[in-house]
Amino acid sequence: MTDSEFEAFLANANEELRDKQALLVERYSLGEHSRWSFEQATEKLQFFDEADNLVIEADVVEIGSYSQKSNTWKWAWSNSSVLPRLREKVELLKELEETTGFELFGREHAFDIEDEAMAWELAAISVKHLGAIGCYRAPSSSDGPTVFLAITSALKVSP
Repeated sequence: MTDSEFEAFLANANEELRDKQALLVERYSLGEHSRWSFEQATEKLQFFDEADNLVIEADVVEIGSYSQKSNTWKWAWSNSSVLPRLREKVELLKELEETTGFELFGREHAFDIEDEAMAWELAAISVKHLGAIGCYRAPSSSDGPTVFLAITSALKVSP
């Protein structure tokens, strides 16, 4: 891809993600729940109401993590703290290196990025490539990385 082709690709991915996120907010009130939980072993992201009832359950795959402390990104497929089965599921994100011509999509180690906005751009491109329905930015403690999860499906659960 030329730089201008990549810019158009990125703009399209960002627009698609904005639309997908708006739909997730409309259908599932994403981001408005009392608490959330992610279990790598089950590949489930769960959201709970004020009474701690499970209200939304989503299938997810981890895309990568962003460290605000060091302004770095690490792909989930190269992260030893991610379970092997989950790493395998997102290995196809490495295809983006060949598709775009940008080697950052194949970097095995954490690499510098500009800021969290760029982390969202990487997530948008990943969601597009994976055919996911959206993304969840899993908040962390002030010194920990923020994990980006591609949502592949979601379901309302009755308490």
